[in-house]
Amino acid sequence: MTDERWQRILRVMDEAFADYLTGMATLRERVVMDLGRKLSDSKVLNARRGGQPLPEERPASAARHARRRGSRHRRS
Repeated sequence: MTDERWQRILRVMDEAFADYLTGMATLRERVVMDLGRKLSDSKVLNARRGGQPLPEERPASAARHARRRGSRHRRS
């Protein structure tokens, strides 16, 4: 193949990749906007259940993080 033909192929590939990136960026913006709208519509981020503090306000449970020892069953 000639250099001119290779240059044409590379230009087409570059254009296709640029179109792909533009499409992905547009899709990402749309997904982020839709997710933000759904969260705000459902009030998920602002809802408190029964007066419980939000996760950042509540201390981590020690029981949840403690490792249980000796509870593994050994196979013979």
